[in-house]
Amino acid sequence: MRENRPKYPASQRQKRNSHIRRRPVRIRFVFLLLISLGLVGFSYFPGRSEKRLPKPPIVSEKPTGPKEAAPSITRPVVSEFKVKKGETFYGILKGLGVSDDSIMTLASKRVDGVNIARLVAGRPYRIIKRNDTAVEYQYEPDENRLVKVSLGSKKPEVSVEPIEYNVKTVLVSGVIENSLFNAIESLGENPILAMDLAEIFAWQIDFFRDLRKGDVFSILLEKFYRDGKFVKYGRILAARFKNAGHLYQAFLYRPAQGSGGYFDEEGGSLRKQFLKAPLKFRRISSGFSHRRLNPVTKKMAPHLGVDYTARTGTPVHTIGDGTVILRKTDRFNGRMLKIRHNSTYSSAYAHLNSFASGISRGVHVRQGQVIGFVGATGRTTGPHLHFAMYRNGRYVDPRKVNVPRASSVPRDEMESYLQMVDERAALLSDGSLELSARNQVPGTR
Repeated sequence: MRENRPKYPASQRQKRNSHIRRRPVRIRFVFLLLISLGLVGFSYFPGRSEKRLPKPPIVSEKPTGPKEAAPSITRPVVSEFKVKKGETFYGILKGLGVSDDSIMTLASKRVDGVNIARLVAGRPYRIIKRNDTAVEYQYEPDENRLVKVSLGSKKPEVSVEPIEYNVKTVLVSGVIENSLFNAIESLGENPILAMDLAEIFAWQIDFFRDLRKGDVFSILLEKFYRDGKFVKYGRILAARFKNAGHLYQAFLYRPAQGSGGYFDEEGGSLRKQFLKAPLKFRRISSGFSHRRLNPVTKKMAPHLGVDYTARTGTPVHTIGDGTVILRKTDRFNGRMLKIRHNSTYSSAYAHLNSFASGISRGVHVRQGQVIGFVGATGRTTGPHLHFAMYRNGRYVDPRKVNVPRASSVPRDEMESYLQMVDERAALLSDGSLELSARNQVPGTR
């Protein structure tokens, strides 16, 4: 039996049926959207993605075998200083953490004649550190030696090594405009080189009075370099000086027997010999001293000369050729003479009883010539001669002046000497005597 359903108009039935058909479409759309979102989330789930993606191969960055990288080494840090006035060996090492016992042990050592603990103001020293820890202390007591103190172990070790230099033979040439010092400085050289050159030709040229504008010179010498920087001059191997039209040459040579010196192109010595004393009969009553009890004033004072006790009237001789540059009388020195022997050396004679005949300022005297007589003039306790010497204007101990004896190259060595002269003269000629600009040419050694 059929259920009696209400009857609707045709238009209403059509609208109702369309609504029923659209409902399942929307449900399916929502259902599919949820499934899609679920799949997307599932694909980003970390635990699942590792299973889906293939694992990359594992590559080790640490090399193996002989190509294994060496461990990094910290480079040492070198700090350079100069010893300050009042700075001590103990203070420097104590500041580096060295124990007192170690410092005292080091301070008592003398290695190759070097007192490890003695520091000189102005000399260089270095501290070498690794990882902020001092591992070595270095000090240069002079220009030839290097002291090394190893701090890397509990017991510091000390060594003294020669400083290594790169030595070059060079040629320096110049022209005199007003003085030798200015000529050397204009070449960019140290004025000490002018002093060395003047001493070589001291017996031939008076560098204070004989120089002329236009005089020329050439110097073949050694230069010492360290780490590419010039440090000091070495030996002058040969030199040439043209003064007032006259050519002087000097060549350094050391005979098989005896000390070395400078000789001319014929083998003759460029130096003359001083007399050992200005008196033939003498007794030294007082020597050269920077601190002596003055017998008159009874006070400590310098005594920059040598006193020779002798009878009044004993002849006094000049020790070498020269020119009298001072003749005077005062209450301290009494009658006094001063003689200039060359541009380097001068000598003085005081407390003279009288001057020899003809001795006055400007007179040229010969070695051994009598210039005066022993007396007791001025401030003195008795007759004696006070004798003084000057080197470059400064007092020196007359008994310690090292002036070689005048001699010549031995005959049996003359052939080898003349061969050396030819070789060095050729090097001197490489820098023409007429050149005025700097000319430093590396030579052979």
